[in-house]
Amino acid sequence: MEMERRAWLRGLWEMIKEAFCQKLQTYHLPSSSHFLPNHISGLSVIVTGATSGIGLHTARELAMAGAHVIMACRNAKAATEIADSWKQEAHDSRELHVEVMALDLLSLSSVQNFAAEWDRRALPLHVLINNAGIFLMGEPQRFSGDGIEQHMQVNHLGPALLALLLLPSLLRAPSSRIINVNSVAHHCAVVDPRQWNCRIKEQKFSSIRAYGASKLAHLMFLKTLSSKLIDQRKTSIQCIAVHPGIVTTNLVPGFRRKSFWMFDPAQGARSVLFCATGGNIVDGLVKGFAYYSCNCKPARASPQASDMDACLEVWHKTLEILGLNVDYLTQVIGHTSH
Repeated sequence: MEMERRAWLRGLWEMIKEAFCQKLQTYHLPSSSHFLPNHISGLSVIVTGATSGIGLHTARELAMAGAHVIMACRNAKAATEIADSWKQEAHDSRELHVEVMALDLLSLSSVQNFAAEWDRRALPLHVLINNAGIFLMGEPQRFSGDGIEQHMQVNHLGPALLALLLLPSLLRAPSSRIINVNSVAHHCAVVDPRQWNCRIKEQKFSSIRAYGASKLAHLMFLKTLSSKLIDQRKTSIQCIAVHPGIVTTNLVPGFRRKSFWMFDPAQGARSVLFCATGGNIVDGLVKGFAYYSCNCKPARASPQASDMDACLEVWHKTLEILGLNVDYLTQVIGHTSH
C-alpha cells in the first residue's frame, strides 16, 4: 500500500508538471513533418491505431515522406477511406505506398492472424509503432474475450504479442525499431501481474491506475526485451518508449476539447516520429532501450522500471498469458540465424 501511495503521488506530480510545462519544453520544436529524414523511402512501417489522433498523423507524415505504411486498425473501412484520401491528396506529386490490415488488440487471435499474414510476405520490417491504446476513464473493470483486463490487453499484452510475433521480420532488416507510445501516467501505477486477469472489487478498481499499470508493464516488458536481445548479440533492434505529451485525442472523452496547455495530435506525433526515424536517437539508448519525453529528449521512467527483477516478472507473466515458451526469444533468433 505504501508503494502504491508513493507511486500515486509521484504520478500526480508528473502529470501536473507535464500539463503545465509541456508547451514551454517544446516551444523550439518544428512541425512534425520536419522530424523526418530524407532517406525513409523504402522503409516498411506498421502503425497501430492509425485512424485518429497521434497514430493518424504519424502514419500520414511517414506515408507522405515515402515510407511504405501499413495502417493496422480495428476499423479497416475507415482506415481505407483515410488512405484513399491521402493518395488523392498526393496524386499530382508522388505515389503513396499505404495499405490497410485489420488488427483488433482486444483479440489475441486477431493479433496472431495479423502477424501470420505479414510474415507470409517474408519481408523486412523496419519500424513497428505500437500506438493504439485505450483509457476507459471512470468506467468499471472490464475484461476482454481472452479473459484479460482490457487496459492490460490493449495497452500491453496485445502490443507485446505483436512485437514478439513480428521479431523475425524485424530481424530481417539491417536495423529496426519497436516504438511504444507510452504515457506519463505510468508513473502513478505499480505493476502487479497477479491482477492482470483477476477481478478486483468494484470499490477498489481505479481506471487511471489500471491504465497507468498497463503502460508501465509495457515499458518494463520493452526494456526486458531489449536487454535480452543485447544478451544474444542482436543489436539491430532498438526498443523505445515515448511519452507524446498530454494530447487532445479520442482516447479520453474529456481530452477532445483543446486547451492552451494541451498538444493537438500533430504536435503529439513529433516525438513519435523522432523516435521512429531520428538518427541521433542512439544517444539515449542504454542496452538498446530508451524512454523519451515529448521534448524529444531522454526522460526518467518510473523507479519500478529500474528494478530488473520486477521487469523479469513482467516478462515471464506476459509470456505465460500469451502461451509462449520461456525460450521463445532464443528459438526465434536461432531460426532466423539459419
